[in-house]
Amino acid sequence: MNIEEKKALVTRFAKIEGHVRSIKNMTEEERDPETIMQQIAAVKKAMDAAAKLIYTEQMKDLIKQGETDETVIKKKIDSFIR
Repeated sequence: MNIEEKKALVTRFAKIEGHVRSIKNMTEEERDPETIMQQIAAVKKAMDAAAKLIYTEQMKDLIKQGETDETVIKKKIDSFIR
């Protein structure tokens, strides 16, 4: 992962962190459950996008390393999917 990608990922996690804090506050304030659930769904989507980015970078690294052993590749993929 290059520096720009790492910065983008860290920024993404900071936004997610703020979003989660907002959900916590909304819960403490006993806000509308539907609104809270919408915000939780947004956080889930953002986390999935971050995970996809990390997974993509891992696969790029395997390709750059010239990894061809299917067992090694499968283990890497399986460890990421869990």
